[in-house]
Amino acid sequence: MNLRIPYTQPSITDLEVDYATDAARNGWGEHCYAYIHRFEEAFKAHLGVKYAIATSSCTGALHMGLAALGIGHGDEVILADTNWIATAAPIVHLGATPVFVDISPESWCIDPASAEAAITPRTKAIIAVHMYGNLCAMDELLAIGRKHNFIIVEDAAQAIGSKYHGQPAGSIAAFGSFSFHGTKTLTTGEGGMFVTNNPELYERVQTLSNHGRSSKQTKQFWPEVVGFKYKMSN
Repeated sequence: MNLRIPYTQPSITDLEVDYATDAARNGWGEHCYAYIHRFEEAFKAHLGVKYAIATSSCTGALHMGLAALGIGHGDEVILADTNWIATAAPIVHLGATPVFVDISPESWCIDPASAEAAITPRTKAIIAVHMYGNLCAMDELLAIGRKHNFIIVEDAAQAIGSKYHGQPAGSIAAFGSFSFHGTKTLTTGEGGMFVTNNPELYERVQTLSNHGRSSKQTKQFWPEVVGFKYKMSN
């Protein structure tokens, strides 16, 4: 017997159609990011974080966030073995090694004890992937990060709306990443979001997200580093 649980369809009302139509008709020139900026402001207010950058995917948000943290060749990043390749791919693209560990049977999220047992001198981060709305044991993971002096980040692609002791998923660690794919609770068709409370990390990701052009740069076409193009469409 093959039981399958289908994804729900997104709720698309006349309001969403009107907004999409307005963006298609009027979202050009100086208004080309008008809806994106509104979305970023509303999203960071919803989470209670200081900074939010809309991206083309959660994978892109993870890629830029890890790059901004300096993850690279020779480094190791620990994550759960029950996962999707989208979390591991940015690690590999940066030349680092994903280290897969067991999950907690109660939550299907990364098991803190297994994560700590996998730490080596090359470990630079743990990615806490919140599975199916269930949340990782963030207090334990953050304590491990402090003990061993490395970063904890959140993949909250499947956890928008979930809270850990009153704190929204994605707002707890060094940075959080979200997905707005069509299968997610909140969807833009395709899309993601990077969030953080760290101003330096925000500036680095903001620069990476736009071909390496700093928001403080007064010259229009003057990249300072080789960046990415992970911007969300308006």
